Amino acid sequence: MTMMAYDTTNISESEYARKQKEIFAVVKELKALGADLDMGIPQLVVIGGQSAGKSSLVEAVTGINVPRDSGTCTRCPMECTIEASSDNTWSCQVSLRRSTRDLSGSLEYGTTHELQFSPLLLSKNDVEIWLRRAQTAILSPHVSETTFKDMDYEQLKDHTESDPHILKFSKDIVVVDIQDPEGMALSFVDVPGLIQNEEDEIINVVQTLVEEQIQPENAIILVTIPASDDLENQQAASQGVVTKPDTLTRGASGARKKWLDIIQGRAHKLHHGYYVVKLPEDDERAKNLSRQDLTQRAWKFFSETEPWRTLLRSRRLGIPNLISDLSELLMKITQESLPGLKEEVENRLAECSYQIDALPEEIRTDPTSEILGRISGFCTELQGEVYGHNEDKSFVHQNRASFKEFKLKIRETAPDFRPVVDSTQSSAAPEYEYDRLDLDIPRPVTYCLPPMDLRAVRLVIEESTGWELPHHIPYEATRRLIQRSINLWKTPSHTCFDQISYILNTSVNDKIAKHFGQFPLLEQHLGSMIRNEIAEFARHARRAMVDVLEREDSPYLTQNNHDYESARENWLKEYKKKFRRADEIPARTSASFADIAVEEPRLRADDYEEEIVVMADVCAYFQVAYKRIIDHVPMTIQRDLNQLTADGIQKRLVANLRLTDPDSSQRLYDLCAEDPAVKADRERLGNNWTQLESFKAMLDNFMH
Repeated sequence: MTMMAYDTTNISESEYARKQKEIFAVVKELKALGADLDMGIPQLVVIGGQSAGKSSLVEAVTGINVPRDSGTCTRCPMECTIEASSDNTWSCQVSLRRSTRDLSGSLEYGTTHELQFSPLLLSKNDVEIWLRRAQTAILSPHVSETTFKDMDYEQLKDHTESDPHILKFSKDIVVVDIQDPEGMALSFVDVPGLIQNEEDEIINVVQTLVEEQIQPENAIILVTIPASDDLENQQAASQGVVTKPDTLTRGASGARKKWLDIIQGRAHKLHHGYYVVKLPEDDERAKNLSRQDLTQRAWKFFSETEPWRTLLRSRRLGIPNLISDLSELLMKITQESLPGLKEEVENRLAECSYQIDALPEEIRTDPTSEILGRISGFCTELQGEVYGHNEDKSFVHQNRASFKEFKLKIRETAPDFRPVVDSTQSSAAPEYEYDRLDLDIPRPVTYCLPPMDLRAVRLVIEESTGWELPHHIPYEATRRLIQRSINLWKTPSHTCFDQISYILNTSVNDKIAKHFGQFPLLEQHLGSMIRNEIAEFARHARRAMVDVLEREDSPYLTQNNHDYESARENWLKEYKKKFRRADEIPARTSASFADIAVEEPRLRADDYEEEIVVMADVCAYFQVAYKRIIDHVPMTIQRDLNQLTADGIQKRLVANLRLTDPDSSQRLYDLCAEDPAVKADRERLGNNWTQLESFKAMLDNFMH
């Protein structure tokens, strides 16, 4: 009988083995530090459905016994690393690798930690129970892992069946490190078998778990396929391992030919091809046969059975060939991926650095100095905004826009006098050459008061006449007509004040968040204090504005006689000109039944001299008062609201801190407690940075 030939040289003594051991050690350390799979770390993943011989394959490759139960027994990934030991001593170490995941299920940097779970095991017989303990600990994150270290089989089973909080599956990993003098360097991840007879939610959890492990583009996906299965139903893989080759009966010639075509690459091609392995039966496992005995038995089967005997020289049969080729393939892919992995780490370091720089600066002084410094910064920026010293002038622009709107509203309160007897004959207000109160007033001018013609003004004069002598125009008529406009100034003034107050408060709120937002308690405390102080400034400022408005009440007076007389003279000219022009229009005629035209008498300017004078007096005074109010109200708001707030708030804030109180230090320290979310981000990013720096240093040392 021809024996299967494979190299028995102690591979741990070769240069290749040394390099291989170093590379696998780097990858293992990266994973232990939390390097996630989307960084492109190559790995070998063993997948397969239930009863596909996956557990038997893992045992044959590792030389250890894994838990076997009816149904699904692998409920979390198991990462196995086998190294060829140089001192002829076999040992095994079982560890737990736990990670924190975000809401999407992705790994968070800085949260992966690997914990040694078992003692150093020197007997293969001790491994299975420790694997059961480790998996139960992984599935019970709510229980301390030390609880399971002394449990026996029955206790583990009872816990699994009775604990309502135990997980059915987990993405956390049981890590198995084996030192084997007969072993060949290899590392792989065994994932739970794909299940069918479970709830959809559980099936999806397992599917997601498997997909996460096989997501790297350079992952080697090793799928176990029973020889009796239909290959058409198998999922995508890069390498196939055909198990249970003895299930092909002598009469299954079609199936034997199909598998021969597959193994020889003529059908169902995979990137790394297929291997066929003969795994131990239950009775053989019970005999505790050595690895060499099992290899010889498998070789005997292949050499005596069709179609496998035709493949003896193909290196596609048996566990030794599978392990040797997988080890070499994983070594090659890992070595090729290291430069890309290093570049990915550097990119992530740059992104992490950017995120750290974007965080608010961490407090490095005593709380009192920190708070006073932030108050000073807040007040300085507010002053710069109010006085227009900051580069950003948007605050000033918004204020100017509100003041301009105020001016237009005041202009609309001007009297709309029509120097005609009946204003109903003309729907539009006449244009006057002298009516140029402002060049930026839109034309035509809008009035909020109803028009008044000569008859309407005469009626006001008549109603205002008391014991005056003939030919005396009562001042009361002029006062009444002026008052009609002045009384309308309160609403646009208060509207303007409210607009400026809103602009100020919006700016202040932005600055509160900017200067104090890093510390939520401080932001809440000082924010409330600042808003109360601004409300107090606003009350005084509104009172000052009301004083300005009340100064415009009767009696109506001005020291600006020059402007008043000039305006009065010009309005007289304008009104008389318009009146004469109206009088020059052809006289209205009416026809009698005899069609005889009767011409109405022409009007004379003297007939309405008093009315035109009153019109001119009222418009002249409005013009002088208008120029006064459109400056006084905005200037009062700017000074008494904006400027007094910006200039006085710092002193009030510092006083309200009560720095001389005995408890001030502790109180200010408590106010400087950082936002928990920012603190968590700072800690998370700091851990990320530390971890990524460790990755980079490790890769730099290895690649140079």
